[in-house]
Amino acid sequence: MSPRYYLFTAILVAVLTLTISWWKQKHTVREIFWVMIKVVFALVVIVAGVLGVAQLLAFLGVAQSGFFL
Repeated sequence: MSPRYYLFTAILVAVLTLTISWWKQKHTVREIFWVMIKVVFALVVIVAGVLGVAQLLAFLGVAQSGFFL
């Protein structure tokens, strides 16, 4: 994968973490760290869900294998 995707993902996680921390009024480093962990976990769940649906559709013959890429 291109470094551009890693950079975009890191910026997305940082922006979401800071936005949610500001919105929820989290101030300590520990609280902000836990917000970041939750953001990363949510992104992993979303990506895994999308890839899972893509694999399921390919398995069922609704779509071609690798159509998500």
